[in-house]
Amino acid sequence: MKNPIFTISALLMAFLFSFSVKAGHYKTEYDSSSCLQIEGKISNCYEGDSECLVELIDEEGVQQSLLLKEGKIKFKFVLRKDKVYGIRISKTGFVSKLISVNTEMLIKIEGIAIFNFETSLLSEEVAGKLNQDILDFPVAIIHFDYEQECFSYNMEYTSYIKRETYKTRIEKGKKIAKPLYVLDQTNLAVQ
Repeated sequence: MKNPIFTISALLMAFLFSFSVKAGHYKTEYDSSSCLQIEGKISNCYEGDSECLVELIDEEGVQQSLLLKEGKIKFKFVLRKDKVYGIRISKTGFVSKLISVNTEMLIKIEGIAIFNFETSLLSEEVAGKLNQDILDFPVAIIHFDYEQECFSYNMEYTSYIKRETYKTRIEKGKKIAKPLYVLDQTNLAVQ
């Protein structure tokens, strides 16, 4: 027969551990209208003196904002179905980056889709030597792909934006080298 004190102690420890995990970490909340959890990583978040600000924007304005302080380079948002969002990443001394997300889905999926990406920000110094006309456009458009039945990004659009961004100005007869510029879909899954 089991010792009742041991059983009560084990249950109490499990409860306390469960409570401390929930209290100490951000808990992602889903509801019936949630369809996509988008997770991002900013690879050069530590460069410069300031923190990165990541904002989730919809037609009503900024819905959520996260300040990635020292030691943090990742963020995540849960998005609702049938809406258009923007994710704006900004940092002092760097050009803000905008990612467009369209969660319109004409089919029903089980669970919630997860889309991961990694990106980096361009310093204002480097961006000053690039095509200024294109820097305000979203760098990617994420949408539901009906053929693959998952969220994906428009690779053709992103490639075009990259090409146009790196059309450099000619300075004293020589071109400026390309800096690292990444928007990469790293993981795509439906839970």
